[in-house]
Amino acid sequence: MEALLRMKNKLNLCKQFLASNIGMIFFYLTPLATFLMVEVLEFGGSDSECMLPNSFAFWVNLMFYYGVFLLFRAVTGRTRFSIIFLNLVFLIFGVINYYSIDIRNSPVVPWDLYAVGTAAQALDGFTWTIPPQVIACVVGCIIWWVITMRMKFPVPRVRKRVELFAASAVMLTAFTLIATVGRDNFYISAWRQVTANRRNGMALNFTINMDSLFNEAPSDYSKENANTILSSVSSDETADTATEQPNIIAIMDETFADLSILGDLNLENIDDVMPFVHSLSEDDNAITGQLVVPAFGGGTCNSEYEFLTSNTYAFFKSGSYPMLQYVHGETESLASVLSEQGYSTVAIHPYYGSGWGRNRAYPLMGFDTFLDIDDFDDETTEYLRRYVSDNSSFDKIIETYESNNAESDDPLFLFNVTMQNHCGYDTVYSNFPETVEFEYDSLYPYTKQYLSLIQESDRAIEKLVEYFSEQDEPTIIVFFGDHMPYIENSYYNHLTMYSTKTDAEIEMDKHTVPFFIWANYDIEGYDAGRISANYLGPMTLDVAGAQMSEYEEYVYSLKDEYPVISATGCINKDGIFVPLEMAAQDLHDYKIVQYEYVFDNEGGTDTGSDTPVAGSAAS
Repeated sequence: MEALLRMKNKLNLCKQFLASNIGMIFFYLTPLATFLMVEVLEFGGSDSECMLPNSFAFWVNLMFYYGVFLLFRAVTGRTRFSIIFLNLVFLIFGVINYYSIDIRNSPVVPWDLYAVGTAAQALDGFTWTIPPQVIACVVGCIIWWVITMRMKFPVPRVRKRVELFAASAVMLTAFTLIATVGRDNFYISAWRQVTANRRNGMALNFTINMDSLFNEAPSDYSKENANTILSSVSSDETADTATEQPNIIAIMDETFADLSILGDLNLENIDDVMPFVHSLSEDDNAITGQLVVPAFGGGTCNSEYEFLTSNTYAFFKSGSYPMLQYVHGETESLASVLSEQGYSTVAIHPYYGSGWGRNRAYPLMGFDTFLDIDDFDDETTEYLRRYVSDNSSFDKIIETYESNNAESDDPLFLFNVTMQNHCGYDTVYSNFPETVEFEYDSLYPYTKQYLSLIQESDRAIEKLVEYFSEQDEPTIIVFFGDHMPYIENSYYNHLTMYSTKTDAEIEMDKHTVPFFIWANYDIEGYDAGRISANYLGPMTLDVAGAQMSEYEEYVYSLKDEYPVISATGCINKDGIFVPLEMAAQDLHDYKIVQYEYVFDNEGGTDTGSDTPVAGSAAS
């Protein structure tokens, strides 16, 4: 009997304890629940690469969440508000991270802050779908908030708040030290950010990536060393320039890519979606080939940065945007080099000028004039879907060319970044019939719309070439795509299903687009094979008979040994794929010179600081 009474008393004590402390128990469960919610949002609860509860990364992430919740309660003194506010903040961050991975195959990383405005513009055309894990987490949070509102929480006194603050400081300091000093204990991959995010957890991986905001100088870097490397390949004699400087029209066509490089498209109602571009391989006045670009599905600015500057993205941290992050002062580019040789330099982009910071970067890179969507006549501009068509974009090229002829004797360098083919491809538009048919096209509506757009781009570039073929002034047209499209992943899998290539080689193929250099006068046409985008600018100058800068001359000298240098790998002179890590020693001098060009170009004494020099200028 006494044993029963003792048991009853213990149960009553437990009930009293729970009744008086249920609020705080609920509070201390919230960081755990929030952490699990963020991770479930990312992988949907079924990913084999997610963290295991017994992994070190799991407990390090948990330390972060508890540290933040304790800190917020200590500072505000309001438990209920801390629970709801922080839970909402992490829910929003988790949802953004989910869509970031879904749309561009990359989690949220610190340098995305540079591109918030551009991302908002780019995503404006998407039709959003809400997956089950997002719905479940939102509903779960609402239930959690309702329960929180019904809970009673003690108001922490001053001493308790000091204790909470001290505990949070210890946790957050330990978390930061582990994520920075001890970062080598975790999975780190510059080019597999999704895998890293899933193995490390979002909070830990984001903090680890903070290191990537800074580009570390090569171990043996010095400005003198960089200058010695440059001078070792510079020509002793001044290159001969063309007696008549040709106009140079460079076009980076939005999402213009040849999916057939991955596999057979099995087209049904046509033989080819880009017959004109392919036909140029038979033109004696055209250099054609495949261009390896740093972007896939998005990140346009990285492809144009490689083309304009001859820098390779391979030496930057994954996910960075050099044109946004590092162009802060006068920066040598194709535009500035040609400007010094008497060219008028014009950039055209039929969308918002602020995208990727172009309105800020282009003047610093040597463009005299930048025409954006505000410079297109609403009454005469043609739209396909919701973007300016390539036809209208190319009409602006012709208009600018004719205006330059009427007002100036200077040759023209014009760089046009188009918009017609921009994603998304999930909405049917009355102003754009989707005419391309292919096997299983009903299963891949995004791809059907995309291929129909490419067909229109091919027709538009044919019209532009026909126009300049009738002009007397010598003119070169350089044309290339910026990246492959964001279409159904299942279609990419379908194309590569029977491929005998390695995963790394397929990944490079996914970063490969067509390019050509055509002239309306006699040049030596040939098949250039596959090259990386950092070579296309110097190649253009070479064809035009223009002088290269010392830096461009150095970069171009590497093409024979490594025609492709990219973050996805390299291709050597024998046509063999070489992982970037294996080619690193051969390319070490290039890395030194590029570091000087981008980060240490004002005569500083930096020989190894992680902090980039503000104000990128010409080397």
